[in-house]
Amino acid sequence: MTPTTTSPAVTLTVAIDGAAPVTKTCDLLVVACEPRNLSSICDYTAAETAVFGQLTNFTFHTTLVRVKVPNPAPQYGIILAPTEISAMAGHVSGYRNETAKQFSLETANSMTENLVTVYQLQGPANPPMTEAEFLANLEQTLPTLDWWPYPDYEIVTDSTGAPVDLRTPYFDHFDNTGLRGGGPWNYLGLQGKNNTVFVHGSTCFESVLQCWQYGGMLLDQQAALGWSLPADKGAPIIVLGAGPSGMMFAHRLQGLGYTNVEILESTDRFGGKTHTVTYDTPSPNGQPTPCELGTCYLSPAYDKMAAHFAACGFMDGNIREGMFLTADHQDPAGHSIRAMVTTGQFPGVPAPATLMDYDDYTLLKGYYEANQPFADPENWMAGFNEDKVKAEIFVRLAEYDVLLAIYRGLTLPMPLSAPKELLQYDSFYDFLAKNDLLILTGMLEYAYSVQGYGPLKQIPAYYGMIWISLPLTLGLIFSDKPAVTVLSKGWLDIWKQMAPTLSITQNAQVTKITRLP
Repeated sequence: MTPTTTSPAVTLTVAIDGAAPVTKTCDLLVVACEPRNLSSICDYTAAETAVFGQLTNFTFHTTLVRVKVPNPAPQYGIILAPTEISAMAGHVSGYRNETAKQFSLETANSMTENLVTVYQLQGPANPPMTEAEFLANLEQTLPTLDWWPYPDYEIVTDSTGAPVDLRTPYFDHFDNTGLRGGGPWNYLGLQGKNNTVFVHGSTCFESVLQCWQYGGMLLDQQAALGWSLPADKGAPIIVLGAGPSGMMFAHRLQGLGYTNVEILESTDRFGGKTHTVTYDTPSPNGQPTPCELGTCYLSPAYDKMAAHFAACGFMDGNIREGMFLTADHQDPAGHSIRAMVTTGQFPGVPAPATLMDYDDYTLLKGYYEANQPFADPENWMAGFNEDKVKAEIFVRLAEYDVLLAIYRGLTLPMPLSAPKELLQYDSFYDFLAKNDLLILTGMLEYAYSVQGYGPLKQIPAYYGMIWISLPLTLGLIFSDKPAVTVLSKGWLDIWKQMAPTLSITQNAQVTKITRLP
């Protein structure tokens, strides 16, 4: 009798380091890269193609510049221009002083030079702006901005003379039509079929946190989602993409006892959209300055994930820190390192100063949105009472949390079925307006839009409530940590400490993927 054989579930043709293609097989394929990038090489089904065809994305560009510290020195280290974010035309929409972020604004202002990351964001466009177009736009517009405080600057270049910048497709998501058609849940329905699971940020939300939560949800909810991991813990599993989602999912699989997990990465680096570049100068006392061109901030919502990474030894020497005005962590007069540009944000009334401290802006913008139109626009601030606005924000944030639980549920990072009532809102701003929550506008502009996820009046309410989640809002109220933190050695250091525990093959060009149903 001829023995029976079992065909491999997934077959991949791969060329490593430019060598002749080889065949790799696995029992489970994990797609941790942008799934649309595989359309020409993978035997996607009609259902998969339909889901991926509905995705849209922005283009995010960051540029590192070296600036001379002017006299007088800048009052703020981080500035966001909400109006430029709303335009999403690729213009400069803000900056972060990396030296101030790391060592305090006081320390940065005492130096001759600082390192600064400049932001640009473009909305869905076909084709999107090229790197050269983003840089040309920056060079043209930066000197014209009345809130840009560094007239003497130069773009940092690497050893080859190329600009130190990052241009990347950003925030794959469904528009309102795609959401109401069930996009994220149709995506969820693909999991496990054709021996494939998808863990890229497009499944739920862009951030590392949601990628971490989504991977955990997939593994914890296998039965509910109708799929299962291989029974054999030695079964070969291939992960495509060594960005955060791929590395974190491979780490989770190893934690479940799987011993044959390989990550194939098409480039010569791991970390995906995490781009930490570290410089010894200019820095105070020779201390290195990690500059984040990609992944940057953390909030109290990251506590559980960060605690796990720390327990695994992936954050050794990498401390979560707040961002402060002074070296001794004091904020004189209650001011912070962050500011907002008011241009275009108070139409119909006399505008306040071009720049406002973030905390002051949060209160005034909330008061403006919640009380317009004003009977006497010239004296619109006459009824403003800081203590009353603070109290109302606290109450409305509690109401937001109740609606969050009702509309989208408490499953992280997303509900397992479509929250139809939430999907009827046209935008996050529309949701706030119809639920008498506009007093939260100023706070949410920073918490949401500064991350590059789009303006409140354009982004679907669903995505707003995925990011502004219960762990985040409760953390903002009750956590003893600063609302916004950064890592002392940068995000890439986490992946550097995680990488040796994983099997990563770099420069692996996959040219064909064939799967069994």
